[in-house]
Amino acid sequence: MAYLVLEDFAAGIDLRRDMLTAPPGTLRTLTNAFVNAGGEIEKRKTLTGIGTLPTGTTHGLAASGAGLVVFGTVSPGAVGTLPDEVTYQELDEAGDGETIDKIIDVESFGTSLYVVALFTDGEYRHFLDGTRIDPLDVAGTNVRAHKSKMYSCDERNLRFSAVLDAADWTTAAGNGIIDLNSQDTGDVNLVGMEEYYGSLALFARNQVQIWIMDADPVQNNKQQTLGNIGLIGPHAAARYGNGDVLFLSDTGIRSLRARNSSNAAVLSDLGSPVDALVKTLRDTLTPEAAQEIRAIVDPLSGHFWLVWGTQIIVLAQYMNSKITAWSTFQLATAPEYVVVAGSRIAMRQGEELVVYGGVASGTNPFDFNVPVNQGTPHGSEVVEVVTPFLDLDKPATTKKWDGIDIAAIGTWEVQVNPDPNREDEWLTVARITRSTFYEERIPLDMESTHIALRLLSSGSGEAKLMSLAVHAEGGDEG
Repeated sequence: MAYLVLEDFAAGIDLRRDMLTAPPGTLRTLTNAFVNAGGEIEKRKTLTGIGTLPTGTTHGLAASGAGLVVFGTVSPGAVGTLPDEVTYQELDEAGDGETIDKIIDVESFGTSLYVVALFTDGEYRHFLDGTRIDPLDVAGTNVRAHKSKMYSCDERNLRFSAVLDAADWTTAAGNGIIDLNSQDTGDVNLVGMEEYYGSLALFARNQVQIWIMDADPVQNNKQQTLGNIGLIGPHAAARYGNGDVLFLSDTGIRSLRARNSSNAAVLSDLGSPVDALVKTLRDTLTPEAAQEIRAIVDPLSGHFWLVWGTQIIVLAQYMNSKITAWSTFQLATAPEYVVVAGSRIAMRQGEELVVYGGVASGTNPFDFNVPVNQGTPHGSEVVEVVTPFLDLDKPATTKKWDGIDIAAIGTWEVQVNPDPNREDEWLTVARITRSTFYEERIPLDMESTHIALRLLSSGSGEAKLMSLAVHAEGGDEG
């Protein structure tokens, strides 16, 4: 009797090869779960509602202190009742009488919030703690606090404020403008920026410029340019790990990482296992949807998230365990805003506010001192795991599949597919509520050269998948 054991799932989703030829241990689908530091599959935490915002009076979402902030142009008394741990900041649009279409960016600067808002007249307005900055002084769409200044992406120009004064872009020492088109070949139109090992990575759609920025603008120095790569959306880049930057490009999720101790940047195709997944989403991407894509790092787990509509592409990486595993989470509703607040990820879905993980009654989920695994951390989200076709290293040999063993926690429906020509046809063979290795295995009675497995969790509560084994008797050479 021959058998194959999948001892862990450290490779996660890997779509670089076909389902028929992908190596054992990789997965075709891993939904609503992640790979932990032991290489085992764990169900993700649920999204817990923390309140509903008043209809039509607020916009955006930001983190401040141990809570959340929303914005608007009406007076605080006209906003309505806000959920606990949510405050309101009025943006004074200087008597223009326009209303907010969308909050484009929010950045903390000391104890203040710097806000860029798009108004219904098509104009971008900048605010510091709710007070509008003179439009003759500053322009741009996305901002970043860096080394005691605020920086703004304004098409081909990088603007920066005075030192320690995010409201002064024209007068005091340190302010200025860099025309990036004069620094390298090509038509540069800034999309976004992110800190990279103490420098500033400036992303256009077709290149990345790395700059060392100084309090004295004369000392600003471009380190290097990476060509033929860029950023799809202004919020689709995030620092990850020791200082690398993961970002969404037209080719897929890529990483800026240091080549050596000089911190000179090189590109890594870290996201190549999910390039096929990204391509599917990319084929229907609109400019408006690109503005909504958010790259963020979950403080609970350290995992990288790329929130794209109702799908989150997740990277779990553990260097000591040599695990780099991609998976996906599915959401019922696409969030318009995603922020890190304290030790949680918070989302705004219309007027609803949710956080990742459980929330105990009467507690502030954004307080660092409140335990994160509180309340009901897991919901009824279904975990889906699909393996490639397995052949026991004998792809041309017909085998008599005898059974399956599974090490798992929770309730799982087990399905099989013995026909590589019918990848979407699955046969349910069992429903288990505990591991089978110490009991009778799940019986099979079928012959084929290959077999693929699909497992679906059901019910609320914890679900975990530790290992799989398929048993077979060898057959005639075919």
